[in-house]
Amino acid sequence: MKRMIRTAALAIVLTTAAATQTVLAAEPVWTKGEVTKIDKELGKVTVRHEEIKNLEMPSMRMIFRVAEPQMLETLKVGQRGEFYFVDENGRMMIKQIR
Repeated sequence: MKRMIRTAALAIVLTTAAATQTVLAAEPVWTKGEVTKIDKELGKVTVRHEEIKNLEMPSMRMIFRVAEPQMLETLKVGQRGEFYFVDENGRMMIKQIR
């Protein structure tokens, strides 16, 4: 009986934690960065960025895919802005830029 109660309690805690993370992930976390390279053929952008808090990633220069190919048409090397980065199944991606 005690084991069933512990298992149920653990399931509730894990479900609550997962729901909290889902809610937090709904709000974009904006990170400052600068475009250092654009590869339109591969749909990738190299960005020197500050710490990406939602991905727990330190500041560095890194290659990202873009969520929408038309994003590549407006970007320029040297452009600074705020980026919304996400990890989609192990692929680092730029979802939005402002």
